[in-house]
Amino acid sequence: MAKLKGIKNLTKEINKWTQKNFGIKTVLNEDFCAWCDEFKIGYTLVVCSQDAETFLEDVSTRYPDIKADYFLWCLLHEIGHCMTDEMWSEEEQERFDAELERMTEIENTKDKSYWYYSIPNEFFATRWAGDYMTAHPKKIAKFWNKIQPKILEIYEKNEIEVDN
Repeated sequence: MAKLKGIKNLTKEINKWTQKNFGIKTVLNEDFCAWCDEFKIGYTLVVCSQDAETFLEDVSTRYPDIKADYFLWCLLHEIGHCMTDEMWSEEEQERFDAELERMTEIENTKDKSYWYYSIPNEFFATRWAGDYMTAHPKKIAKFWNKIQPKILEIYEKNEIEVDN
């Protein structure tokens, strides 16, 4: 993975917040993900537009009052995995993994995304994120106000153009 100027500052700020509030370590990764057994999440600045579109449709339908950036939703969704992981038995986790495996048979990307967000552990991770943002809007706003300038600084320092 290429080194982005300013990425260490962003990771440090995110990690400080996730460690303080949830005891979760955060690392830069190729995708948003969670390693719940390690109480660790990964984040990325690279976004798949189709996934972003369907995820934002899902959360805006379920949580119309929350106006949060895609990055913030994804980060909190991954935290939600760690915070809800103990809800599921090992057998249930295996069933969720099997459902994810069956998703490879779905050709339509949008259908695949809707299926993905309905898998119980995915659904509840998003639910946890929405509930947390609803219960702690000031804390979320303060966090976003700290990290958004760092994200924009990365784009500027690395001459990354954003498509709208």
